[in-house]
Amino acid sequence: MSGAAHAAEGPTAIVIGSGFGGAVAALRLGEAGIRTTVFERGRRWPIRPDGNTFATFTNPDRRAAWFDTSAGISSVGRTPVQPYPGVLETIRGNGLESVHGAGVGGGSLVFGAFTLQPDKDDFTEVFPGGSDYDELARTYYPRARGVLGTSGVPDDILAHPNYVGARSWLKVVSRYGIRPEFVEYAVDWDRVRAELAGRAPAGMSTGDISYGVNSGAKNSVDRNYLPAAERTGFVTIKPMHEVFEIRERSRRPGYVVKARLIDDARRTVRIVTAEADHLFLAAGSFHTTSLLVRARAQGTLPRLSPKIGNGFGGNGDFLIVRTALRDQHGPIQGGPGYARIREERMPGGPATMIYQASPFPAPAGSLATTHLIQVHTDERGTIDYDRSTGGTTLNYPHPAETSVLDRRAIAFAKQFHERTESRFGRPHNGIPIYDRTSGFGSGATFHGLGGVVAGQAATLDGAVKGYDNLYVVDGSFALGAVGLVNPSLTITALAERTMDRFLGRR
Repeated sequence: MSGAAHAAEGPTAIVIGSGFGGAVAALRLGEAGIRTTVFERGRRWPIRPDGNTFATFTNPDRRAAWFDTSAGISSVGRTPVQPYPGVLETIRGNGLESVHGAGVGGGSLVFGAFTLQPDKDDFTEVFPGGSDYDELARTYYPRARGVLGTSGVPDDILAHPNYVGARSWLKVVSRYGIRPEFVEYAVDWDRVRAELAGRAPAGMSTGDISYGVNSGAKNSVDRNYLPAAERTGFVTIKPMHEVFEIRERSRRPGYVVKARLIDDARRTVRIVTAEADHLFLAAGSFHTTSLLVRARAQGTLPRLSPKIGNGFGGNGDFLIVRTALRDQHGPIQGGPGYARIREERMPGGPATMIYQASPFPAPAGSLATTHLIQVHTDERGTIDYDRSTGGTTLNYPHPAETSVLDRRAIAFAKQFHERTESRFGRPHNGIPIYDRTSGFGSGATFHGLGGVVAGQAATLDGAVKGYDNLYVVDGSFALGAVGLVNPSLTITALAERTMDRFLGRR
């Protein structure tokens, strides 16, 4: 294409990935009239009329795993499957498993639907002196909530028998003695009502949400941001395109991207080469970082910062199961969860805990609940180039026996259990379960963040240092955490601000 022809057609962009950040970038680029191609490695997952789009907790078939030989949430009880482009990929690093979404909608397909805004103190603990929380709170968190369609659990749904677990959690919290915070969720509650009435397949109303929700009750970005982007007429989404190389364009400023168009067996159908003036990376923290780590090591983007790959963390996550409980939580736990508490009085800093509904089979659902504890920690890992394979490895050198995160989270878990369960005449009434080998504790995270950290490898505007017109808009931008909450809303808000600043400069 000649320079004159290119100028007449206008600017172009490529977005790699279609999760929260990629969806924001696609929509705002499309609205600005910039011809944009979105490369997504996974397939589309439209909600089917027969209610069988996604795998379920009780039947984690091949749709639950991204080209893996087994499927399931925890490290135990996984089901053998044939490799397939399913919705969840587990990166088995040295010291940490990091779980990432795959498909049009990325991580939003598999996230827990929690959309929490961090407290200012917690945010600035992670982004010291950095990212203007007040601006985010004033403009970008509300914008993100508006598009994602977030809201609290309605009273009529909370009163349903499926939601006795949420009501019992409030009783437990009252015994502990902390006022709960009632948070919002990216959920279409009318579809949940349809589930409860038997007019739609159960999913959200039974806590079965980790592989997607067959009723369509989860407001993933393939239901809001991405359709709006496509309606602009300037955005094309290309599923099953696995990007493996990025480099500078030689003739004029811009980038060349190479991707494999793959089939359901991950065979290469053909190699696709595309170029654009602007490149936005949104492949998820591990894969965005890996693309840049490889580009630096292989010489296709040699001016990248040596800090690319640093600062990877699990968002302070510590997953526990509480067992043999005093209060009945019901054989079915309606989801996605309910009510967060924040304990300020723990040694070493605050700790938070939230109830997460789980699709335990009856009667286990009455006797056990799942919770995410989060604490501040400086423990971080790296994503490193492996010259023997040409790939990357996640290294997280913080074993449980020396981990500050584990020590603080376990102290809180034990204190909470003692105050709410054990002291009521039943001293051996179960203990919190957080064994790493079972996939609990801090050994695995759905919230892997960092690798292209703001203020280090990228600017606070999301620009990757060393190159013009190259941006990160996903969780790789964060320093391994966002501040004691699930990161989805913060990633969306930060991406909205990055796109505002990018378009403002243009």
